[in-house]
Amino acid sequence: MTTTRLPKTITAGALLATPIPPVKWIIPGLLPAGLAIFAGPSKAGKSWLTLWLCLQISQGKSVWGREIEPRTVLYFSLEDTLGRLQERLYQLVDAEEDPERLILQTESHGIGQGLEEQIVSFIHTYPDISLIVIDTLQKVRKGDQNGSMYANDYRDIGALKELADKYGICILLVHHLRKQSSSDPYDQISGSTGIMGVADTTWLMHRQRMSKTATIRVIGRDMDEKMLHIREENCVWTLDEEETAEQQALKAIPDYLWKVADYIDSVGKWQGTATELLVAANISDVKPNQFTRKMAHYARDVFGPRGIEYKYTRTEQKRLFEFFHDDGDGGDDDIDITQLSGWGIPQTSSSSSASSLRSLEGSKHGRSVATGQPAEKPTGTAPNPCEAASA
Repeated sequence: MTTTRLPKTITAGALLATPIPPVKWIIPGLLPAGLAIFAGPSKAGKSWLTLWLCLQISQGKSVWGREIEPRTVLYFSLEDTLGRLQERLYQLVDAEEDPERLILQTESHGIGQGLEEQIVSFIHTYPDISLIVIDTLQKVRKGDQNGSMYANDYRDIGALKELADKYGICILLVHHLRKQSSSDPYDQISGSTGIMGVADTTWLMHRQRMSKTATIRVIGRDMDEKMLHIREENCVWTLDEEETAEQQALKAIPDYLWKVADYIDSVGKWQGTATELLVAANISDVKPNQFTRKMAHYARDVFGPRGIEYKYTRTEQKRLFEFFHDDGDGGDDDIDITQLSGWGIPQTSSSSSASSLRSLEGSKHGRSVATGQPAEKPTGTAPNPCEAASA
């Protein structure tokens, strides 16, 4: 199995006129051909999930609602014995099934020490092979102390990526996460940034120990970022919900901002401080400075589709919000704050707002931002997890 290879050098005009084969998907929308990393914490169920995926692909069975073309799969299960794999297969394979297209291997050479030749031999033996899984990456590393960690990671992963690209298959490396947390979830992948730098696709699994649910964050060069919410039932991981990056962003918006948007919709126009607005909208347990920061961050996503504009003005005495509906004439930026006195301000606003407004006569400083609707949150419960699904 080979792919169409373009010349190393090509003009932009020639490239525009050259038909390029479409992305080859092993799992449509989730796992394309190329080098992929599947990272997760130790004993989170990665091996169970990986074995199930290999079975589904080798038999042409759907994966999380996606139709699969049956192809040969090679699974290097390097941390398991054949006996352990047999016990898992008993739980995952129905009596009438005969998964002959799944090839299992519990031993391998290391990268640069014969693994590449071993993979090429399998590819020639099984020309319809589409997926090779190495569980785990650390089992095939050489442990070379020469050079930087980044250089070693890039070299090792790059050698496997070269094979994946040459033969048009996916090589999936099962890997671990660091124990230290990070604001960037992808920084938790064990090793240097060279690993993710080479990978075409990355799956990042998070699961609390013994929890019946988990998430997989998927990012890749050939797809938009996704978040999969999965649950384990009888040692099989099923899909509860799939979110796009946009849906994930909307879910991060605090509920109280949507409540403020509802309130502004009901009154039409409003002006006052953050404290007064929280009282007027019947919102508690939110600090005014926290609300102000979240407004600046998410206002574009919360108010825009409703046609609500807002301005934020600071004076020596107060920091004032002004809300109004966009009338579509493009003249909102020319509104004089002295005209806001006729806006029917709710009775919940403090009496000090008027005096603060008078001190702002002639001021037209502020900014306008706009918004969207929130995504629904996942509901439902999952059954008890398989106690054995801890690998």
